[in-house]
Order: sequence, then structure tokens, then C-alpha cells
Amino acid sequence: MELNELMDVELINLNLEANNKYETINALAQMLHKKGYLNNLIDFIEDVFKREQTESTNMDIGVAIPHSNSLYVNKTSVVIARLNHEIKWDDDGEPVMYIFLFAASSQDKEISHLDLISKIAEILVDDDFIDFLQKTNSSKELLEKIKSLTGGKI
Repeated sequence: MELNELMDVELINLNLEANNKYETINALAQMLHKKGYLNNLIDFIEDVFKREQTESTNMDIGVAIPHSNSLYVNKTSVVIARLNHEIKWDDDGEPVMYIFLFAASSQDKEISHLDLISKIAEILVDDDFIDFLQKTNSSKELLEKIKSLTGGKI
């Protein structure tokens, strides 16, 4: 699947003000809902938190990758945020500043949400990418960087 089908600059916020996990996931879900990618905002958020309860999505490198394979997703997408300050994501993990929210439609047979997470996780462990993520102020440049690191495909 082409990366352009999953991500766009309107789903990137490099200046998100949030004080906790709930505010963060809610703000990112609102971005998806605004674009019409969710058919039920509240139930999608509940699905994401149900997934968080099974196992933390904190990667312990300042990045969290919350996700849900949900009936409430109309279009499989990825939302990216850089917070204005670190937040506590879970009780025992490192603080988080970067979030990649994966919203996968359970009806989408073209791509597995686990494949999508795996592909993005590969670039998240690259120190040069994290350095770029810290410094960039351009959603377009960030999207282009991700495309170049993934070959434009997921």
C-alpha cells in the first residue's frame, strides 16, 4: 500500500498541547474524525484504550504507538504528533513526546495493522529519524522523510 493512502500533512501535528495519554489520544482521534476517517469517535477512542490495557504501546524511546483495529475506522490511517512537552504514558515506562496513532479499519483486507506498525517501528528506532522528528517544524518535510525511509510503501 502506498504511504500516501495512509498519511497526509493534515494528520500531523508538530505542536500538540496535551497533558496526559487521554488528552493526546483524544486530540489525535479528533483529527481523524474531522477528516471523516472515523464513523464513531467515542467508540474508536474506547477501542484504543482497550488495546492500551492489554499492553502498553510505549516504546520506551520517547515514542508511543497506540493503535486499534476497529469497526469504527472508515479509512486506515496514521496520525503523528509531537507534544509540546513530555508526558507520562504509563506507570513504568519512559516519558513520551512523540505519538504515532494507527487507526486500522477492521474491514481493510489490503493491509494488516500489525504490518503497518512493524514498518513504522523500523524507522522509529533510527536515531537520525528521531533527531529529525525533534527538529522539524514542517509536516510536509516529516512526511517526505518517512516516505524516503520506507520507500513510499507500507
